Amino acid sequence: MKKRMLVSFLLCFCMMASLLPGGAFAGKRNKEPAPEPEFKHHELKHHYQLQPDSYEATDTEGGYRHYICSDCGDEYSYTMDPLVYETNPKTGEPVTQAGAWNPLLPSWEHIPDGEPQVYWSKADNEWRCYLYGSHDDTGIGSCGFNYLLYSAPVYDLSDWRYEGVYLDISEHATSGATIGLFAPDCAYDVNTDLYYLISNEFNAYSVLRIADNPCGPWPEDEGEFKISVKAAYDPSIYIDRDGTIYIAGSCMKTVYNNYPDVQQAVADDDYKSGMSHIGVLYQLKKDLSDGDGIEAISWMPNDARSYLPIYEGPSLQGWVDELGVYVYFYVSYDVGMDGSWYNSCLGWLWTDDLMNGTWHFGENAVEEFYPELDYVISGNHGNIVSDTSGRYVTDPETGELIFTDFPVYAYGNNHGGLAKINGKWIFFGHRQTNRTSYSRHAIAGEVQVYLDGDVPVITPFEYTSSGIAGSIPAYSIIDAYRTVYLIPAWDHPAPTSERNNVHTECCEVDPYIVATRDETAVHATYIAELRNGNIAGFKYLDFGDEAVPATVRMLVSPGENDGEAAVWIDAPTEAQGGKQIASITLSKADCEAAAEKEDGTDGMVWSWVGSEVQEPVTGLHGVYFVFSSEAEGIICSFDQFAFAKD
Repeated sequence: MKKRMLVSFLLCFCMMASLLPGGAFAGKRNKEPAPEPEFKHHELKHHYQLQPDSYEATDTEGGYRHYICSDCGDEYSYTMDPLVYETNPKTGEPVTQAGAWNPLLPSWEHIPDGEPQVYWSKADNEWRCYLYGSHDDTGIGSCGFNYLLYSAPVYDLSDWRYEGVYLDISEHATSGATIGLFAPDCAYDVNTDLYYLISNEFNAYSVLRIADNPCGPWPEDEGEFKISVKAAYDPSIYIDRDGTIYIAGSCMKTVYNNYPDVQQAVADDDYKSGMSHIGVLYQLKKDLSDGDGIEAISWMPNDARSYLPIYEGPSLQGWVDELGVYVYFYVSYDVGMDGSWYNSCLGWLWTDDLMNGTWHFGENAVEEFYPELDYVISGNHGNIVSDTSGRYVTDPETGELIFTDFPVYAYGNNHGGLAKINGKWIFFGHRQTNRTSYSRHAIAGEVQVYLDGDVPVITPFEYTSSGIAGSIPAYSIIDAYRTVYLIPAWDHPAPTSERNNVHTECCEVDPYIVATRDETAVHATYIAELRNGNIAGFKYLDFGDEAVPATVRMLVSPGENDGEAAVWIDAPTEAQGGKQIASITLSKADCEAAAEKEDGTDGMVWSWVGSEVQEPVTGLHGVYFVFSSEAEGIICSFDQFAFAKD
């Protein structure tokens, strides 16, 4: 294939920042408006068009793409593998996704808002999943000033490769700014073989740029066109098969107040919850230089309202063949039974007419544990597909997902998207670490997408340590930061990193995951400040079919108080269906006398301590460490654990 000049192309939506002071996104505000950068004009060297002899790959058959420049006749073509690999071409073994655990990326990478896209890599000659997201690069504010890209072959989602920085706007960051680039999205136009990146910058304007490969880069200063309409942040992009571009956004009052009908509808509903955001869809013109470049606007009328209340994080999936409808995801504003509100929930809607149809709340096939919960602010409780607070759990008796309304992992905002990867539907999102929403990890899980009669269904996934892989080998060293169950006590829910929530006050004394951004650091991402009653859980570990004697060990750094860790399987208490299988003493004396010690980069000394497992364990289980001490104060920090056969 002949090389083409990398081009970029700008589409700006001016946007006024009006985030609530002291609210959940206070860290996303700039102290002064960022200057709009100057853009250089660039021309496409070629205008390639897909030819009629092209055909797309299927699960079982490869594809072929053939392009000819409409200006000069230059042409190229390439073939593609089938979308589904039965065998890992690197190992020759059947595809299992073993090792694709949560969190997905290296512990030092904090890339939230993940939008997964599956593209054919000409460089690698294989199908790969590219994960586009914002970047918590400082720890003092979410969504920094650059985007980093990771990709993995679709047949091995544990093999993530760093692709580099694909957009950097730090040159135009103002003094004191803690936020630069909100959640991005990328879409591929098969008609032109080009990749479109949409991003919102400095909470002020959105930009559409073009590259000739999925890794970019998309230089900040390359573009040529601006649109003088106010739009929304967290933009998402979808390109239909005919090349029509659609943009979704989370719309603020300063935007929709310019539309009298929408403003009146919001006022009539007295909609004041959360950030008071609503969803918006833009259909762009084929000729973006025509007027403001907007062909049509939809405020997403639905079965409940003439507009769609959301918190943030729209993800326009577009057309889904299995459902025969268009699909849209969003961050719901969900209120729990105790009055706490959750932005850890991602809901979904569908329509059969993207710009002119009615949107319907999707079904998730989960019976609500509290059916009387009928006061969800934005969305419908039965349409949640992802909740990183861990309120969707597997019933150990039936194997079905149930909703418990008891958060077991620190909750805050969530944002992500869906992709069909190697024949399976995988939903991506993020979780909180470091007691804030400024150090978020990418997570994922498998969902089911199907029609129940004529009703579209997308099931939730249970947030687990094992993630896409489904299990973690029990007889291996497991990092404690993979916990998905971290609570103060068995009867006390997890805290929230969102401000002014019911359980916010607990966050300062509860255990948490320490964040690092140093990829060379050792023993730097761990569970810190474990006290009496605290529980750290991991789902799910595979003990295999052989019932053998075993030991369990923990890598800990002692605190001020002696204590112990009771090891349970299935649940952390007997009343919840759990069973204790071991007890490990966590005294300073035992740690000092430990035969195996390791040094951390931050100067902490770690010791391996353990005990025998009381009776053999087989099969798949959640494992829970329940900490206890006769005194108040910190017992230990917890970095790793391992079971071993005797």
